[in-house]
Parts: sequence; structure tokens; C-alpha cells
Amino acid sequence: MQTVKTIQFVLIAFSLFTAPTLVQAANESADYQEVSYDDLLNELSAKKKNLTQKQSSSFDEVRLHAGIGYVNSFTNIAAEKQNFNRHANGIQLSLGMDLFSPNWYSEGVFRNYGLTSSGSEEMTLREFDLKLGYTNKLESIWAYSISSGLSNRFLKFSDPTRNINVDDTTPSLVVSTGFMAQVHKNLSLGAEVSARTAVVNRTADKNSFDFAFRLNTSL
Repeated sequence: MQTVKTIQFVLIAFSLFTAPTLVQAANESADYQEVSYDDLLNELSAKKKNLTQKQSSSFDEVRLHAGIGYVNSFTNIAAEKQNFNRHANGIQLSLGMDLFSPNWYSEGVFRNYGLTSSGSEEMTLREFDLKLGYTNKLESIWAYSISSGLSNRFLKFSDPTRNINVDDTTPSLVVSTGFMAQVHKNLSLGAEVSARTAVVNRTADKNSFDFAFRLNTSL
């Protein structure tokens, strides 16, 4: 008799402990919703796409820019207690890259004006600019740009009749602005104006202004 009571007690206790588990299993079974094969593939594809985007580097969006142009420069020279302006034209080469944004960029520009002579005067001029810039679209294919930075100019100017002999390397501040037309996905044409002012007083190369036509490519 005692054995029968013991067995009954064990069965009752087992029922009490397993009841919550059975209820939970029943609820989970009731909440289950069948997923089709196509839905499962779409869900896996979405997860894979999100994982790929997270693993992509910010450098993947960086574009490089290269360009060539024709430039005219007007230079203010102060030498031998005289102040005069001279004009030169030449070519420019540029190389830049996006700064993790299609709107912000950095750019290096090299200009070579060669030798310009008039009468007894001779002038050679080269420039190197390093600038940070901002560009944005206006409408249709047109966009504008604004940039600023440092320029280093190498000027040689001589005129024996006036006893002038200038050979200066001049660091300058430069500010530029321009307009570009995106004629192809990777090709743009435009014009840019720049102004420079010397950051040192000892130089004969005081200020300059230039106007350039540019052809740019993006990689």
C-alpha cells in the first residue's frame, strides 16, 4: 500500500514540473509560421547584402581626378623701386582625390609658363599649388567649385636695360573658383580663376591672377 502511494506522489510531482514546459512548447508551435522557399532565399540574400556593405571600406567610394589645362597669368612684380605687371601663358597638370565624399576633394596643380620675352625682358615662371576644395551641382550638367590652399611660385625676371634681375621662390595663399560641365560620366570641361598673394615681404613677386581652361577625368 505504501509503495502505491509513493508511485502516485512521484507521478503527480512529475506532472507539475513538466506542465509549464508542455504549455511553452504548445505556444511556440502555435506561433510558428511556415516560410516559403522564395521568402527564405530573399531573407538570406538581404542578410548577405547587409554583411557585404558592412565589410566594404570607405576607400571604395574614393575617386581620383586628373586633368590638363591652358592657363593665362598676370603677375605683379616690384623690383628696383618699380612696380609693373607682366603676362604669361602656359599649361597646367592636376591630380586630386575625393576626401571620402563626392563634394570635398584635395588637389595638387603644377603650372609651367616656360620662357616669355619682350624686348630686353625675359621671364620664366613655374607654380605648384596644394588645395582643399568643395564642389556641388548647380543644374543639369553644371557644377561649381571653390578651393583654397598654398602656392609656391618660382619666378625669374630680368631686364638688363633697367638693371633688374629677379630670382625668387615665393610662398603664397591661393583662392580659386570655377564652373565645370560634366560632358561624360568620367569627363568634364570648365574654367577656373585663381588669385594669389605672397605671404612674405622680401619677394619681388607680390600678387598674381590667372584664368585657366580645364579638362578633367575621374577614375
